[in-house]
Amino acid sequence: MNSRRMLQILLAALLLTPVGIASADREPVREWFEPESGCDGWYEHITDEGVIQLVWVVGDGAMLAGEQRAGGLGAEACSGWQEGFPFGGEDALSPENDPQDELADLTLDVRVSGGVEPKALEIEVGITPIEDLPDSVNLRLLLTVDHPTSGPDSHFVVKHYQWSSAFHHQANMTTEWNETIDSSRLASDEVPFTHSDLWRINVVVLLVDDLNHSIHAASRSPVETPSSVPSTADAAHLYLFGLAILAGLGMIVRAEWKREVCLPKLTGRLARRGQTWTAHVTLVAGRSPVTLKGADADAPWRVPKQPKERVIKPGESVDVGVRLKVTEQPPPSVRTHWSVEVEQLGGWVLDLSLTPEESAAEDSAD
Repeated sequence: MNSRRMLQILLAALLLTPVGIASADREPVREWFEPESGCDGWYEHITDEGVIQLVWVVGDGAMLAGEQRAGGLGAEACSGWQEGFPFGGEDALSPENDPQDELADLTLDVRVSGGVEPKALEIEVGITPIEDLPDSVNLRLLLTVDHPTSGPDSHFVVKHYQWSSAFHHQANMTTEWNETIDSSRLASDEVPFTHSDLWRINVVVLLVDDLNHSIHAASRSPVETPSSVPSTADAAHLYLFGLAILAGLGMIVRAEWKREVCLPKLTGRLARRGQTWTAHVTLVAGRSPVTLKGADADAPWRVPKQPKERVIKPGESVDVGVRLKVTEQPPPSVRTHWSVEVEQLGGWVLDLSLTPEESAAEDSAD
């Protein structure tokens, strides 16, 4: 495989690497209200990707937030709701259940502190109202757990809940809302927080109007192990580093290709007539003009007289005869060095090894 083809493959591999890009449409929020005993036919209602799902436990053992949410919506046990409207499964994506217009931009950043043994969950929410928000709109922070060990064996069970109104409700004013939840608090809420359990946790933030229980903004983020997924900034640095590597590879590949097609080729033989040794060399120019500047040889050989400087046009060849002298008998093989000037590549020294017998010799470049 040639070097140009290799570069094309490397570029294609980088450009085709999947990158997480948020959808332009907000994910719908779907809520289930389920008693600890579970609901018949639950698995018929497992949602597809692209839906924020919350399972509220109601009845005995329910958290207060679940009871309040059910009471506010008028939801019964084993009922499903999406964007504040009940659904029976088949009409879950009907127009009335589509997400309402967003009233704010939400960003969500979730980090785990503590290394191998997680100590706390650090959550940062950016809230920027698109228009003035009523005072009745509040921020909801929820942690859901996939397949908890107690309660209903369901996905996305809400195990931690808190709310806040401490953010700017005025349009275009950004609030950086921060919350740190330590491991002891998570344990009290039955949220598994070991290194091997982090994948089960999702963090969800909602902007909810308490007057009509409508959801006006939403975002979610899985909790990854600290070493499993780089942050956005780190990923950007990795891509830039990857592009720099590819650019460097491209330069190396092009330099190698340019050297291959522009440097001249040498072949030759070492002949003897009486006591005189002569290197008969053929120099073939590549794609660039070549100027022969001089010749040399390793001891015990030497070149008593330099060849005449000459220019070889691209694709043409010249035969050069250079006398050599040697101080050892029988004479060993000789390594000759030919100084050339190549247009676009500058000065080069080409090596050519010759034996006392007639032979074709390979050429190399330093």
